[in-house]
Amino acid sequence: MQKKSIYVAYTGGTIGMQRSEHGYVPVSGHLQRQLALMPEFHRPEMPDFTIHEYHPLMDSSDMTPEDWAAHRRRYPQPL
Repeated sequence: MQKKSIYVAYTGGTIGMQRSEHGYVPVSGHLQRQLALMPEFHRPEMPDFTIHEYHPLMDSSDMTPEDWAAHRRRYPQPL
């Protein structure tokens, strides 16, 4: 049986935020570093995963309708 795979499109939301003195903020590379520290994600029976980090990272609560429209134009098709 072929091993499954997961694609994560990280745009800057909660899953990859890091605590700061101003609350939680999106930080480039933080999600990848945290997953690397979690052995349960690297067990042989687990699917492979690829994380595509978008630039600039933006918390969705800070995005405007124009930001969402620009994101959709840049990445029109799901992978």
